Amino acid sequence: MTTPALADRLAWTATAVAAFASLAGLVVSGLYRDAQFWVQQARGIDLATLLFATPILVASLWASGRGSRLGRLAVVGGLLYLVYNYSIYATAVAMNPLAAAYIAVLGLAVWSLALTLTSVDLAAIAEPVTGRLPRRATAWFLIVVVALFGLLWLSQIAASTVSGQLPADLERAELPANPVYALDLALFLPLTAVAGIGLLRRRPGAAAYAVPMLIWVLLTSAGVVGGFLFIALAGDEVPIAVALVIGAVGVAAAVLAAVPLVTRSGQAA
Repeated sequence: MTTPALADRLAWTATAVAAFASLAGLVVSGLYRDAQFWVQQARGIDLATLLFATPILVASLWASGRGSRLGRLAVVGGLLYLVYNYSIYATAVAMNPLAAAYIAVLGLAVWSLALTLTSVDLAAIAEPVTGRLPRRATAWFLIVVVALFGLLWLSQIAASTVSGQLPADLERAELPANPVYALDLALFLPLTAVAGIGLLRRRPGAAAYAVPMLIWVLLTSAGVVGGFLFIALAGDEVPIAVALVIGAVGVAAAVLAAVPLVTRSGQAA
């Protein structure tokens, strides 16, 4: 078995286990043993995983197996989403019967990504796709996302440092620290910045970063909006303005990520 084939098998397995875990999170009463606010967030992610991440990964894996360059890049974005969220599930969700499944998804997605990055020249694959992206719009969108969420998280960290009080969402979740701060500020927002700056500077193969990060932004936004949905269903107050902004970010990411596919279809016609 070749290394890319093994990477794809791991990705298929990660997708299947994530779909099972997310379905269980939505339908099994009492599965989560966390504070109600954190349960609502987890179930929002489960909804996004089941309705969006799973179909995108299945379609992308199928397409990449048939030679689609855009499909390969979308697989990377879907795997990044799994790594991001199952890092949270594996470390910041109270131990429950699916703990081993969360760790399995995290491990499978990480190893699939590692094998892909060491065996496939994503920059070469992405080069033809780069020309089909709306370059400046995508670049500035990604940079604005970095600025928006980077400044938001840093301001919350600074306010907590000065006041000695946990941010309100952490108190509601009954967590001592926010894994989102660490994942976003240390890894995912810098990668998003690299993608945006690479497009602005016309770096060769910039789509190797840009397309996956558009997919990641889309799916992550869907998970946050899903969390707001469960908060509303529980009768709690939802910050409407924040929900609308994050929803708009997700829609914009979806539109930008779809442009290369539409352009390719138009060229083929």
